[in-house]
Amino acid sequence: MAEFTIANLPASEADIDFSDLERRFVVPEQEETLENVVVVDNLPVVDESKEEKLTAVLKKLFKKQAGPVKDNGIHMPHEEVKGKSKTKGFAFVEFETAESAQEAIRNLNGFKLDKTHVLVVNPFMDIEKYSEVDEKYQDPPEEQFVEKEHLKSWLGDEFARDEFAMYADQDLSVMWNEKTQPAEKIISRSNWTETYVQWSPLGSYMCTFHRQGLVLWGGPSWKKLMRFVHLSVKLADFSPNERYLVTWSNEPISVETVNQLLGAGNEHQNPYTEADEGNTFCVWDAHTGALLRSFAPQKTDDGKAAKVSWPHFKWSPSENYFARMLQGAHLAIYEAPSMGLLDKKSIKVPGIQDFAWCPRAVPNKPEMLAYWTPEEGNLPARVSLLSVPDKTLVRTKNLFSVSNASLHWHPEGKMLCVRVQRYTKSKKSQFTNLEIFRTSERDVPVDVIELKDCAVAFDWEPTSEQFRFAVIHTDDPAPPPTNTSGMASVAAKTSVSFYTFERKGKLVKKEGFRLLKTLDRKNTTALRWSPRGRHIVLATLRTTTAWDLEFYDVEFDQAAANKSGVPGDAIAQLGAAEHYGVTDLDWDPTGRYVITSASSWRHTMENGYIMWDFKGQQLRKEVVERFKQILWRPRPKTLLSEDKRREIRKNLKNYSTEFDEQDERKLHAADAELISQRRRLINEWDTWRESVEAQLAKETEEALASGYKLPIAAGEDDQVVEEIVEEILDEKEEIVA
Repeated sequence: MAEFTIANLPASEADIDFSDLERRFVVPEQEETLENVVVVDNLPVVDESKEEKLTAVLKKLFKKQAGPVKDNGIHMPHEEVKGKSKTKGFAFVEFETAESAQEAIRNLNGFKLDKTHVLVVNPFMDIEKYSEVDEKYQDPPEEQFVEKEHLKSWLGDEFARDEFAMYADQDLSVMWNEKTQPAEKIISRSNWTETYVQWSPLGSYMCTFHRQGLVLWGGPSWKKLMRFVHLSVKLADFSPNERYLVTWSNEPISVETVNQLLGAGNEHQNPYTEADEGNTFCVWDAHTGALLRSFAPQKTDDGKAAKVSWPHFKWSPSENYFARMLQGAHLAIYEAPSMGLLDKKSIKVPGIQDFAWCPRAVPNKPEMLAYWTPEEGNLPARVSLLSVPDKTLVRTKNLFSVSNASLHWHPEGKMLCVRVQRYTKSKKSQFTNLEIFRTSERDVPVDVIELKDCAVAFDWEPTSEQFRFAVIHTDDPAPPPTNTSGMASVAAKTSVSFYTFERKGKLVKKEGFRLLKTLDRKNTTALRWSPRGRHIVLATLRTTTAWDLEFYDVEFDQAAANKSGVPGDAIAQLGAAEHYGVTDLDWDPTGRYVITSASSWRHTMENGYIMWDFKGQQLRKEVVERFKQILWRPRPKTLLSEDKRREIRKNLKNYSTEFDEQDERKLHAADAELISQRRRLINEWDTWRESVEAQLAKETEEALASGYKLPIAAGEDDQVVEEIVEEILDEKEEIVA
């Protein structure tokens, strides 16, 4: 502003120059936006006396789940009701940032405030958007129908074949299993996964793991269905019906690192916000790919990262709940899809060691989980059954002199076996009790089976109505020493026992579990029941000195059992074999085939797999260089009713004849195709030879015309010597009794 004197004054105020002051004290223009404001509906209607308390509850909730709210940032409109001023049941909430508003929408929309109020959170800007909607209805643009591939199309295979995935070297392949012929390759890709492969529980998706995250594949074309951005993901676990997916990475989430990986302009694809920083567990919607919630890693009392047990979250069979154990002796049960704590608080369970959901949910009835706690001071160890969501204790049982315990639910959810390792009175040795809870019966009675030695493995028969199970037990419960790859240097001497449940009847005076048979002097380390029951494989896995495989049928000779009156006489060995260096064993979903494999992750000797039938007959052996993993594709449960399945079993002989004829036609078709291919190769050879001979004749004629002289042919004095060489290609010696 120019200087003025008495003699040099401006004629009017308009002549004064304020530009220098404006530049000095300029206030930057701010863009007016309401993106940091949300509308919260379905709030409790309260009067003025309770409004302050409700405001405090909301402010605390929003600060925890989304971010700080501005001072006086919660406004609740009022109305007069019978002479009293009451809130209208909704509020406007103004956050300090727009990001916090988005977090509130994502985390609190659908949040259960109490038993009767579920919050509905929407952006305030939506009010303006929907208020400008034309009152005259207009048809939305018609979108072109795009048919999606059926994710369970492989179930319609004409020959009812099953698929498996094989990972070797850098190649991942999906194949059809054939009964007698080599497996038929469906698709194979190099570097399809970086670490390993995994199927979803019902077989709809194949998961591959990458530095950027996890990818789901499926459908007949095996195209990418969904990508989940979780850097350096190591582990994944689906909910039982494949609706939700849990992932874990040892690298804490960093929003900035994810943005850098996605690249400039792709920040909108980043599913994380500041609230996710430092977390390692993520829960996703497997259908939409949306991040539902992330969880922080647990820490020990000294502040170090706690060891991760997997699955870290365990799902109820209905997928309505999932739970985990928290440091500090708590069991946290969360609701899905809201991802919030059930009743907004965890359950205090001092010393909880393990828990497991009942695998079968009954419609319109509470679900159930079991957990156990060890002895502490004068308090005994305890097994408890908890009803969810009402958190009512259904049954408890005290246990004494307990060293350890494991929970084993029957697949039908009607029985729970608690395998309890107990000390003897002298505390110098241990033995095992099997505490079996009959959870489907009134008052949940408990059967106790006492073993003289220690049980190291337990497995229920999946489908038996008799609740059969097998158990491996040994005098020395300490596992043998292993190398860095997990291979044991020796195989422990074990026994295998089979038990069944007998109902009270004419021949059974007292119902309960009965020993069927014990097989002694074994090297068995693993039990694998067929998915259809009845057949079982006793295997010696991951040892460097023994590789035994024994195939049993627990109902083979029922006539002999009926004649002798000893049910265990029905158990018979169908076959025995060895697979050198065997590390893994897996039944196919139908119970017809068994795959044993030797993975290069464990050792480098004769890596590959062997296919067996359920009787233990070897069907084929494949030695594969740098073989790593082979997995059967799971099948969903059958949709056939029990009556229909009973009818099929009744007419199984007729179906078997039809299937045998189909297999024979397929085999002949394969032979015919091979013969046709050989004929085609011979024809191609003959055609090539004729063309070469014609070319030779033409060139010879041209050479003779040019004066070329042919070499003199062999005369009568020349001798032609023929030599026949025989070579043995294969030799097999068979001794016939």
